[in-house]
Parts: sequence; structure tokens; C-alpha cells
Amino acid sequence: MGLGSLIYKFYYKPTLKFRYNLTHFGVKGWYQLSTGEANMKREALKLRNYLSNYSKDNIQLNFLTGKNYWHQTIFCIESFIQHYGNNFSVNIYSDGTINDEIESLFKNYCKEIEIVSNEKIETKLQRIIPIKDFPYLNQVRAWHPFFRRLIDIHINPGWNLHLDSDMLFFKYPSALIEAFERKQAIFMFEQLDDSYFVDSVVVLKEKFDIDTIEKVNGGIIAYNGDQVNYIDLEEKLKVILQNYKTAIPAEVEQTLMSHILFNQYAKPLSKDEYNIFYGKDINSGLKTVSHYIFKAKKPYFSQEWKRVLENL
Repeated sequence: MGLGSLIYKFYYKPTLKFRYNLTHFGVKGWYQLSTGEANMKREALKLRNYLSNYSKDNIQLNFLTGKNYWHQTIFCIESFIQHYGNNFSVNIYSDGTINDEIESLFKNYCKEIEIVSNEKIETKLQRIIPIKDFPYLNQVRAWHPFFRRLIDIHINPGWNLHLDSDMLFFKYPSALIEAFERKQAIFMFEQLDDSYFVDSVVVLKEKFDIDTIEKVNGGIIAYNGDQVNYIDLEEKLKVILQNYKTAIPAEVEQTLMSHILFNQYAKPLSKDEYNIFYGKDINSGLKTVSHYIFKAKKPYFSQEWKRVLENL
């Protein structure tokens, strides 16, 4: 291993989160954020809840999570229970970091949560997208956890809803329930100028015949796994990887996700009710869902999660 690889492995990668937070929030802001997250973890350990009356007719929540996000996942589930009730189910998919300790944290919070094992996922992958026929889809799944969200969750039959962990519910999620009842494909509406794709929707269509929907954010996504054409998806992924060699995993995954959503006539959730916060100044009081990314992580860890405790 060369000197550059050693520096990356033992310095840059382990300190990436610290350096990012220090750059964007300063010393005081970083301290508030890290202290707030530590408090959130302690409170997550105290939470207990249960799921009841589950049947195939009730909604199911799916999360891709692990050792760095378990507490966020628990608070997201808890906030959903507070405004919907507990007649639903939860599947937890590993981002590659769930071990016995992390699994026990979820089970201590709610014993009805199902941890979907890697063995179970691998069996489905071998049947539906075997590596000999789908080398590119298997390649990107090994490349980054983002693609486990795309592949592992939605390779299941039927309509599947996945949620990012860094969001909280503050009202009854009527749009999610209506979409579930109609089996309507949905997505969270990106509120920045451009979607996080490898290229514009116009270029993707005109140059590579890849259809996509603008303004897709992966925070909330639902569609029918039975209707995904994996042969087409493999071909589109091959084109993307060959023509956008510097694209980062998030861009590739969002582009593929948008292509699937286009083919299923997906509808955006209201950006006024299912809001994404990007900055340090937020107003989530009247929203159904608040999704906290980028600089919004500071108020999320410093104060927003505490609002869930107020409803206990």
C-alpha cells in the first residue's frame, strides 16, 4: 500500500466527518452538533415501543441503516408511531455495518422490528439479478451503500416504501398512506435547483435515451418492485458508468432511481408538507415530514429530535 493510500485510510477517511463539520459549523457549532447527537443516542437507548395488529394490508417502512444512523432510525420510527399509530411493520436493511450489538439496539427499542439478514438478501439477488447476467448492478452494490437502498429494498415483490433515517414526522402522513393504498409510485421533491443526477434530464434523454424525472430526492421513495425491468436497468447503468466515469455514487444511484420512477409514472410528494431542510435556519412546525441534510444537521441534532420526546 502506497503512502497516499495509507494517508487516506488512516487520516482522511476516519476524520472526514469531523473535518466536514468543523469547516461548515466552526468549533462552537461542531461542539453543539456532536453534543446534541451524543444526547440523541442516549435518549434513543431509553425509548421503547411496539408494533401491533400488523397484516399485509398495513403499510411497511423500510430503512437502510447501520452503526452510524441507528439512533436516527429509531427517532424516525418513533415520530411515525406518534402520528400514525403502531399498526405497521418495519424492515431494517444493513448498510454493511449492522452487527449483533446494533441489531440488539433495534430489538430493545421494538422487538417486532425485522432485521433483514444479508443471507436472505443474497439469496434474492442470486435469483433475480445473478452476477453473471447483471455484472454492473452487482458491481455498484459492492461499490457503495447507496445502491443497497436501490437494490436490496426494492428487489422485494410489490410496492415498497423506503425512508432515510434523518427525518421526523410531525403530522399524520396522509399522502404516504394514500399512495400505499393506490400503490402509486412517489418520491420526495428536490428543492435545490438541480436534481443530484450524473447529467441533466435533457442530455440523458437526447444523448443516451435515458428517461428520468426532474427534482427527485431519495429521502422518501416508493414504487413497485415487480414492475422494474432489471435488464433495462443493467443496460442504462452500463451506459452511465462508461460515460460518466467521475460520477460519485449518489449521482449514479439517484439517476437510476429516477429512471425507475419515470417508468412507473411516479408523483412527487408536496414540498410544503414533505420538506427538505438544507440550511441552519429551519421552520418545521407545520410540516408533515422534515428531512434534515447538509447544514440542517446542526438544528436536527441540537434541537429537532427533542420535539419527539415532548409527545411521549
